[in-house]
Amino acid sequence: MKSTIPYLTTLTPLRGIAALLVVIFHSNLLLSSFVNPEQTLFVKNGWLWVDFFFVLSGFVLAHAYGPSFQQQVTWRSYNRYLLARFARVYPLHFVTLWAAAAVILVIRSMADAMPDGTLPYMQDLKAIPASLFLVQSLHLYDWPMLNTPSWSLSTEWWVYMLFPLLVGPFFRLGGLGKVLTMAGIVGLYLGLMYYIVPHFGNRFYTKPGELNPPSINTMADWGLIRCLAGFLLGMFCYELYRSRWAADLLKSGWAFLLFAVGVCVAMHFGIHQLLIVALFPFVILTAAYNHDFVKRLLDTWPLQRLGDWSFSIYMVHMPLIYTLWTIIILPQNRKMFFSFQALMAAKRPPGELMCLLLVGLTLAVAALTYRYVEVPARNYINNRFGYRREKAPVDSAVTEVSQ
Repeated sequence: MKSTIPYLTTLTPLRGIAALLVVIFHSNLLLSSFVNPEQTLFVKNGWLWVDFFFVLSGFVLAHAYGPSFQQQVTWRSYNRYLLARFARVYPLHFVTLWAAAAVILVIRSMADAMPDGTLPYMQDLKAIPASLFLVQSLHLYDWPMLNTPSWSLSTEWWVYMLFPLLVGPFFRLGGLGKVLTMAGIVGLYLGLMYYIVPHFGNRFYTKPGELNPPSINTMADWGLIRCLAGFLLGMFCYELYRSRWAADLLKSGWAFLLFAVGVCVAMHFGIHQLLIVALFPFVILTAAYNHDFVKRLLDTWPLQRLGDWSFSIYMVHMPLIYTLWTIIILPQNRKMFFSFQALMAAKRPPGELMCLLLVGLTLAVAALTYRYVEVPARNYINNRFGYRREKAPVDSAVTEVSQ
């Protein structure tokens, strides 16, 4: 499955930046709050970067693998594709799962009690088999488990399985087909937000008998639908890119800045979630089209490396949060598992300092896991099982990260 499709370098830094924003979101949520939501909702809405990853994944997979599956999907090409996806995501998932489990064992040995509640639930070691088989987000649990960000990897893996079968129909869409497809994607989002989550969302949000507030922020319970909607939106976005839709207008660096800043402003003011998601394809399109000052900025070494490390950034930061709990919080608050309030009540360094510490540790560890886990394991699996690629345009561009 060799490919001469150009590698879109401008997309690489986007996932690195988004991954860091997810780390900051979790630092503010789980370590020490340092952002007043009355002043800005930007950090509080950081979970939406997961949906950005889903959209970007759909776009990049369509770009990299679409031509291979456009005419037909053979058993051989399908197996090679899945092997490449497995080699890309599973080794690091395996390592970080066991790292999270090891720290959880330490936490359980130190905590005074593990009552019913969100924190103990997400650290239930009985979820290890489900996580190993990447089924932990197929409605088996109400909340992400163990290395919690892997919930989105679970959903993406099963969408990966479906993707080759979607390419042909997507690439043959006519005008009416595109309208109907876009309507279907919007319908998925609306149904998820206004029906599924309010009526069937996880039990930690509300009291028995109450409806959950409308939201697309569902993870282990209905995350597969959320992932599929974003992935299809990304594939649709690629169809626009392939047809050069509005390229003359969107290729300007100023257009990229307009939409990138627009997303940040929308998150700051907390506008409707679906309106924020609707801006993501424009950020991706303007980056993919761009060849001026924005491309020169995004092609710089630091931003390219940040993009290369993005999957590691996403997957290692939660075990690091658990580790900081054991070092900073548990020694002076062994009842932290009674509630998030108990966790937040413990004395700890200022939130800004905790965030800088977490970001620094995450970048350092991510650089190591990328070099010594991701790349060697991917190369070994691909070479050992017969899928040798000269220069794959997708492996450093596809996004397997999320919240």
